[in-house]
Amino acid sequence: MSSNITNTTHLGAHFLPKIAAAPLETAKCSYEPKFRFNEQQLRKYPKTQQLKIAVAEKIEKKEYFYGIEILARSHNPKLMLDYTKFGKMLPLFTSLVWLGLDYSRVANVEKVESVRVAKKLKDNQREMLIAPHLSCYGLDTKRLKEFTELNFTNIVIVRGDQYDDEQEFKYASQLVAQMRRECQDSITIAVAGHPEGHPSISTMQEDMKFLIEKINGGADLIITQVCFKAQALIDFIKSCRLHSINIPIILGIYVPDNIKSLQFLMELTKIEMREEDLQQYRYYASKGTDEFRFFAAQKVTEMILTVLKTKDINIYGIHFFTMNKFGMVTKVLEELRKYIKI
Repeated sequence: MSSNITNTTHLGAHFLPKIAAAPLETAKCSYEPKFRFNEQQLRKYPKTQQLKIAVAEKIEKKEYFYGIEILARSHNPKLMLDYTKFGKMLPLFTSLVWLGLDYSRVANVEKVESVRVAKKLKDNQREMLIAPHLSCYGLDTKRLKEFTELNFTNIVIVRGDQYDDEQEFKYASQLVAQMRRECQDSITIAVAGHPEGHPSISTMQEDMKFLIEKINGGADLIITQVCFKAQALIDFIKSCRLHSINIPIILGIYVPDNIKSLQFLMELTKIEMREEDLQQYRYYASKGTDEFRFFAAQKVTEMILTVLKTKDINIYGIHFFTMNKFGMVTKVLEELRKYIKI
């Protein structure tokens, strides 16, 4: 692998914290999160393990659904990801972030943290739909073969938050196409969509071209990246349909739980927020933690409902970027459940 590595900001279906680029020795003092489930909740999962089939069934019935994204790494040995907090309806699927720089250093792909946790969830909670991420960084045909032999039914393919000029798969579309050739129809492939364009690409037209290449390569689902503007999401969805992209689109949603996290995300990803909205977040941050979180849940709920209720775009799915913090997600779900069944 060449030393000519570019560390980019927001190239996957997720928002990464600083630990994404942590040195390998940092990983040694990290821990896998623990999980708690309710058996009654698990019985409500669809019979299929193919996410594209489960999503298609939801859309056909006009039923709203949601998924969550988690990290397989925690620096808190007591972290419990408590799924019982989601209430009667569990997430339709759980995706696991791929930390490209660290995971590329693990020789045996089966030993990668996110793969271990994904396999554990898949084996122990057979009803759950699990979708580990896989990035292009540090990946070659041999390592991809090792990954496919793990027999995951669903995957989220991203270019990754690191990039090397000599890597075999330079674009997510290449990895999508290769994965489709390897696995045929036995796997669901989700990819990223950028409502306001990728920060490294100059025009929305060019960004749309790259998305179309991923779809033509065999992608089944699109998960949008962090966006704070309902109209930008609506315009992106309509543009996809105008370009004959007819696969399901799932809204990627980040709910800030404090002003520092929000500002860090905006600096990292270059995603913009309307100035009046940012001023509101700052105002409620000055009022205290509870006031900020109440406002954030209300604001995000309003944005989601604006998109879901827009005519003729047929959006039914939401994917929460949790950063292993379920509290704000449950607040938004509580608000959404006042208006829709989810």
